[in-house]
Formats: sequence, structure tokens, C-alpha cells
Amino acid sequence: MTIQNIPCKLIEKRGKESEIEIEGQKLVVPSEYLPTSVLVGEEVYFCFLNAKDAKVKEEDLAKLILNEILNGK
Repeated sequence: MTIQNIPCKLIEKRGKESEIEIEGQKLVVPSEYLPTSVLVGEEVYFCFLNAKDAKVKEEDLAKLILNEILNGK
């Protein structure tokens, strides 16, 4: 699985909607999909995965978090 990230910039947050810019094109997306810590003008990345790869990635992340909680590593 090769993950290709698409860079984009947060232009504006408007409550439940946020405007981002990707390669000069502006797009409105639900704000809930963006990290709460991202600030206007900062760069974020889009990553597209099929359902199978997304599930594997979620499971791997859950294992890492559990390992950190149990072992403090």
C-alpha cells in the first residue's frame, strides 16, 4: 500500500464548513474532517484509501495506541 498525500491549504473555517485550496482550486468540506488543531493558512493533506486499506490502517493505529497504554512505549 503506497499512500499518496495531496497537499492543500486551509483558507477559511465557517462553522460546520471549511474552505480549502488544492492546486489553485477551492473546495468546501465539512469541518469535522479536518484536524481541530489546523489553523487558517496552514497546510494539511488529503489521503485516499480503499475500504480494505483504511480498515487495516485503523487496526494498526489501534494496536499502537493500545501498546502505548499497556507498555508506556
